[in-house]
Amino acid sequence: MLLNKVKYRIIISFCFVLLVLGYCFFFTSPTKGKKAPNFSVKLIDQSTYSLSDSQGNYVLLDFWGSWCNPCLREIHELIRINNRFKESYFNEKAQLDIVTIALEKKGNNWKKVAQKYHFDWKFQIVQFHNFVLNSNIANKYGVTEIPSKFLIDPNGIIILSNTSYPEIEKYLDSKEI
Repeated sequence: MLLNKVKYRIIISFCFVLLVLGYCFFFTSPTKGKKAPNFSVKLIDQSTYSLSDSQGNYVLLDFWGSWCNPCLREIHELIRINNRFKESYFNEKAQLDIVTIALEKKGNNWKKVAQKYHFDWKFQIVQFHNFVLNSNIANKYGVTEIPSKFLIDPNGIIILSNTSYPEIEKYLDSKEI
């Protein structure tokens, strides 16, 4: 009986270690200073987009959902950043590409939100899944909750990870010419 308790504890400990290692490997966000994971998808206009297409520009990668109240509360900040920087050039002669990824459960609610707030940037992606973790792009970026935002530099390096709009704006202000 004592031997069974020891085996049980060893098995539980081993499973716990595997769980922690799996979480660290699969569900951690790429961090500041690391290369941004590339992806290729269809945009809402059915054209193909790869993150590498934005090489040479800053990229604001924004994961959101029409069902997400915190996402909806932040939309005005996203619109303001888009309007402020869409004609800007930065000291590397780069521009800002906004890439929004709507993680939706069903329906066209994302479209209603995009129309209501006049999303006018080209790079809009919608992925339909029952849970954030089922999105291929979200998995690559370790996104387990939304809203989540990443700022990527013209060389494809993550500058800010799981950041806020004020932090993004502050960074872009320092690079604007």
